[in-house]
Amino acid sequence: MEGREKCGIVGVYGLTESSMNDAFLMMNALQHRGQEGCGVCFIDQGNKFNRFVVQGLVKDLFSIKEISNYTKFRSLIGHIRYSTTGSDDISNLQPFTSQTIDGKKISLAHNGNVVNAYEIREKLMEEGHTFSTTTDSEVILHYIVKNYNRTLNIEESIKNVINEFIGAFSIVVLFDERVIAFRDKQGFRPLVYGSKNGVFYFASEDTSLKCVDIFDVKEVPPGSMVIASKEGIKEIKLDTDKHLSHCVFELVYFAKPSSTIFHESVYNFRYECGKILATYDEGKKFDYVVPVPDSGFISAIGYSQSSNTPLAMGLVRSHFTARSFIQPKQYSRDNVVKTKFFITDEVVKGKKIVLIDDSIVRGTTMKRIVSVLKKHGVKEIHLRISSPPVKYPCYFGIDFPSEKELVANEMTIPEIAKYIGVDSIKYLEIEDMMSILGDNRTNFCNACFSGKYPTRVDSGKLRKDIFEGA
Repeated sequence: MEGREKCGIVGVYGLTESSMNDAFLMMNALQHRGQEGCGVCFIDQGNKFNRFVVQGLVKDLFSIKEISNYTKFRSLIGHIRYSTTGSDDISNLQPFTSQTIDGKKISLAHNGNVVNAYEIREKLMEEGHTFSTTTDSEVILHYIVKNYNRTLNIEESIKNVINEFIGAFSIVVLFDERVIAFRDKQGFRPLVYGSKNGVFYFASEDTSLKCVDIFDVKEVPPGSMVIASKEGIKEIKLDTDKHLSHCVFELVYFAKPSSTIFHESVYNFRYECGKILATYDEGKKFDYVVPVPDSGFISAIGYSQSSNTPLAMGLVRSHFTARSFIQPKQYSRDNVVKTKFFITDEVVKGKKIVLIDDSIVRGTTMKRIVSVLKKHGVKEIHLRISSPPVKYPCYFGIDFPSEKELVANEMTIPEIAKYIGVDSIKYLEIEDMMSILGDNRTNFCNACFSGKYPTRVDSGKLRKDIFEGA
């Protein structure tokens, strides 16, 4: 899949000997969620507020000399960035910071996309607010500060965000030595927390917490905030929407296979998708099942085991190039694709292969892969996609910015096969995919496949072209 990740966020409250190393491990575990940049804000032992950002990877951030001088902190939030739309300028790197009327510094890191950010930003500008970035995340921060300046109550200020903002937001805030995590009422994006030795940890995925030996993981409930402070942990619940809208694409592609999100095992979900996909080819014989690494690997295992067709690594991926859909411009994506995959001739030459990937968005990567496979003498390529066709844009934090960029929106399935250059193509049916979720299926948004957006959203107010999500 040539799709782009969303962002990843972390938060830590509490002082330990390994604080900074824990922060590095947690953020590194979320590197798959973005590679354009990352940053941290933390309060050190001297109560100094520090902020560092880089256009690079987590390892680059923690190699900064000023950060490497620290081993401890009192509290921290971190952000791993990919932009859903808009600029890749360094000014858009998070966490963002501001200051309240009583002189307290506040910092925010956000994963998601707020669809009414334009309207709220316009109102804030009329009230005298000025903005320095192209992100909806800055709008959220300004809104919190505005309400805090009026009430001097951070909890009430965040409640106002949860009630007034429409769309996807999982957020961590660093304020007054507290770390506050909260989510939108529909629960589009994941956010979890746990504790160890009196220290509290927050992250986009539970895999991030497992890296620091936290295995008792809880979800930040949709429409709620969880506050970590010297008093311990405090959960404040607001009313959630009757219909949750967890992003099914997190399970299809974005989340790490070792994670459990929205109470679903990512590994099991993708494995079952592959098993079902194999039933579409009953009676057909192929030499090998070849996954597109790494995103197609688990579904390929399911397909292989269900069909009794051997799995083989006909494609080998170089891990020293960035993921193709994570590049902000198309020319960057093209360059990455050309250096990303290498072919195992012993597997593909003269063979009929089933090529498995999790999804197709633009088709750029797959077209290139097929072209290279043909140069290496493959006999037949039968492409199998372990999710339905992506036909509709996402307004909640995934980089499907326009219908014209979605190959399944512009072409029929036979036309896609011809465009990509494969002998056949089959997608997983949407009903088959959703059936894997059982009774939990009604809690998921699948609008990118079905076009059925959450009822709470007024499509006339979706201004994704104006703002960049996180």
